[in-house]
Amino acid sequence: MTDMNDDELRARFSALKAEDGRVEPEFRSMFNRVAQSSPTDRSRVRSSTRWVAVAAAILIAAVLLVGKARDLRREQQTVLATQTITTWESPTAALLEPPAPDLLAPPPLLSSVFDGVASPTLDLKTD
Repeated sequence: MTDMNDDELRARFSALKAEDGRVEPEFRSMFNRVAQSSPTDRSRVRSSTRWVAVAAAILIAAVLLVGKARDLRREQQTVLATQTITTWESPTAALLEPPAPDLLAPPPLLSSVFDGVASPTLDLKTD
């Protein structure tokens, strides 16, 4: 890129401004052209306005549906969060239970080795 001094830049910009001024249409001619536009042009504007309104309605409905879904999800999370510590159960608690808990259970207090041998329901009648 070549270095230009400020005077050269000002001259180039003023030349561009003058060229743009030559091709610029007058306001009055543009205004008259729009005022004399055909009714079909106006109906196109109306139909495009309808499409914009329909698109806006669809967008609003989508935003409302997404908001409602978020509210429902938030309510479900609140219900799960209000669970108390007394009702909570570990998801892996079943893995900690032994397969035969009676084999590992401690013997009852005041038990004897002979408790399993002699049955208290035996009837020792002598006739």
